[in-house]
Amino acid sequence: MNKQTLCFGFSVLAGVCVSAGSVSAQPHGPAPQVAQIHAKPAGQSYGRWAAEWWQWVLGIPGAVNPLTDGTGEHCAQRQIDGVWFLAGSFSTEPVARTCEVPAGQSLFFPLVNSIYGAFLNDPPDTRTQEFVRAAARCTEPAQISVSIDGFKVPQPTRFFTGGSGSLSPLFNVQLPPGNLLGVDESIVPELVLSPSAEQGYYLFVRPLPPGEHVVHWVASGCTPGFSQDITYQLTVVGNT
Repeated sequence: MNKQTLCFGFSVLAGVCVSAGSVSAQPHGPAPQVAQIHAKPAGQSYGRWAAEWWQWVLGIPGAVNPLTDGTGEHCAQRQIDGVWFLAGSFSTEPVARTCEVPAGQSLFFPLVNSIYGAFLNDPPDTRTQEFVRAAARCTEPAQISVSIDGFKVPQPTRFFTGGSGSLSPLFNVQLPPGNLLGVDESIVPELVLSPSAEQGYYLFVRPLPPGEHVVHWVASGCTPGFSQDITYQLTVVGNT
C-alpha cells in the first residue's frame, strides 16, 4: 500500500447562534445549538473529539463502515453514549442517508478533513510529530456550507482542528480485520497506525429534540480536488 493522506468527507454550555436560511429547506423548530470551537463539549475539546472520530470510523470493518454506507443502514456502528458520530464519504458524489438517533445524544461530524497515519516499521524520521502533522495538514482553502433543519451555521470554517482552532492531539488507530483501507498485517504491522495526525473542520451539535431533522453540508478544500455533499435525514427517538 502506498501511504497517502486520507480525506473524507463533531464552558460545556457555550454555544454558537445559527441563522435562518437554506436553499434546501425552510427553517423549522428551535434553532440548533453548536458548541464553540474553544469549548469542551461533553468534557473534551473539538480536537480530542476529532481524534476519537477517526479512531471510531477507521476501527469499523469496511463491509459495515459508515463512510461507504449509501443509505444510513450502518449509522449505529460502534456509537458511544452521549455523542453520536456522523460520517462523511469516501466519494465526492452526493450521499443521502437516513438514520435513527437516540434522544439526548449530541452530534459530532466532519465537514471536510484529512488524516495521516504512520506504520510501526516506518523510518524514525517519518514517525515524528512534525512529520505526521505536516502530512495531515489541510493545504487547500475550505469552502463550506452547512445547515441543520434549514438553519444555516455561520462561518463554519471557524470549527477547525488546526493550530488556529482546537488543535487535535496525536493519536493511534487500531484497524480491524477486513478494514476500510483493505490492508492486513503484512502491509501494516499489527494493523496499527501510530502516530497519527489529522486536520479538518467539524461541528459539535447539542442534542436535537425528538422528531425529524435534516443535516446537510457541502464542503470542498483541505486537500486538492476533494469535496463532500452529505445529507442526513435523522429521526431522534425516545425521551430526553
